[in-house]
Amino acid sequence: MADKKAEALKIVEDEVEVPTSSRADHEAWFDGNIHHYKTLAAVVAATLKSTLDGHGISYVDIPYREKGKKSFLKKIDDKKKKKDYSPDDMTDLAGIRVITLIESDIQKVSDLIHKLFNVHKEDSVNKTESLGEDKVGYRSVHFVCDIGEAREELPEWKFLKGRCFEIQVRTALMHAWAEIEHDRGYKLGGKLPSDLARRFGLLSGLLESADLEFNRLTVEIEEYAKSLDTNIKENNLDIELTTLGVSKLIKKRLEFLNYMISPEERLSTVIKELEDFGIYNLNDFDKEISNLIKYISKDYKSTEIGIIRAVMMFSDLDKYFNKVWINSEFKWEHINKNKISFLQKRYPDLNLEKYLHSLDIDIIE
Repeated sequence: MADKKAEALKIVEDEVEVPTSSRADHEAWFDGNIHHYKTLAAVVAATLKSTLDGHGISYVDIPYREKGKKSFLKKIDDKKKKKDYSPDDMTDLAGIRVITLIESDIQKVSDLIHKLFNVHKEDSVNKTESLGEDKVGYRSVHFVCDIGEAREELPEWKFLKGRCFEIQVRTALMHAWAEIEHDRGYKLGGKLPSDLARRFGLLSGLLESADLEFNRLTVEIEEYAKSLDTNIKENNLDIELTTLGVSKLIKKRLEFLNYMISPEERLSTVIKELEDFGIYNLNDFDKEISNLIKYISKDYKSTEIGIIRAVMMFSDLDKYFNKVWINSEFKWEHINKNKISFLQKRYPDLNLEKYLHSLDIDIIE
């Protein structure tokens, strides 16, 4: 008897038409809710920026956006062809991208995302892993999240409770690839002639290899920096001149001075001046610094570039001006009076003011 009753109820349910939302309903929902997702994307991006800055993780950019109405309605229509689908099922109404410099930083960013937000593991995906071992193509890590229980209690986050957002984490090269393959509408992801498809695959592989090589180079540069610290400490200075090596040596030998750090691109130019002068490694540079130290007082103020040039002028004034300064890309035209004092000690019989004026170099306070 019970089975017949249940069967009758099922027939009634099948015959009743379940009301579905119309396109107008979806448009109304979008218009009434999208501003929340616009705010959500902005505050999540700001939170990620401040967190990455605080942890010293470099990134290219963290762009964000709310989904547009046209894209929203198209997705609703496409999804409803296969199954019942509503705006509440959509997880990418707020989208954020974290574009890192190197691949190893993706894992660092991913770890922070897990700590900052509630990650929906079943909806999140690593596109690189899904490619498998024998394929190349679009690579990125996608997280679907909500703000999490801790933030739900905070007044500035409370109205965003329960709303999902998507975070994509990729390197700059991955991002460039995604822009070409997807976002620019070049239709490169579809069926192509075999020769073009082959070139397309080779290019994807080259970008992936470049990402891996950048990552390896970064690791090796960090190892080089650590080895410099050890070698300088142990006076193993038969090492090629580099901006990092020169900067570290100055810091170690002249730590008592109050000097400013110079931009790396300018420092590279002055290292070229050292080579023109005849100083080719850190050992040669260290010897010249040692000669200079006893003539410089603690109140001597300069930059790294100023110190390097002071080393050369102290070593051989004529050689510096006739061989280096005259050919310099950044030929300086004035000198502080405090630099004159230590040069006068080195060249007591020389009229420095007259010497410098002959080169059209002004002496300033």
